[in-house]
Amino acid sequence: MSAVDDGEQLVGIGDIAFQLKITRQAVDYWTRKDPRFPEPLQVINAPVGSGAKGTRVWRKREVDAWIIDHYRRRRA
Repeated sequence: MSAVDDGEQLVGIGDIAFQLKITRQAVDYWTRKDPRFPEPLQVINAPVGSGAKGTRVWRKREVDAWIIDHYRRRRA
C-alpha cells in the first residue's frame, strides 16, 4: 500500500466518468485496457475471502495527467 498525503485527492471510476461526462463503463474499459492509464493506488472495500473485487482508487493528479496526455488527444 502506498502512502497518501492528507491533502491528496483520490478518485474512483464514478468521479472520472462525471468529470469527462461519459459512462462509468467507458472509464472502466480504459482502466483495464489502456496500458498508459495509471495503476490504481489501492483497492478498497474488498472483503477478505469474499472474491469481491472492491473499488479501485487513483491519485487525481495522475488521472488528470492521463486525461491531458491521452484522452484529450483522442477527442481532438
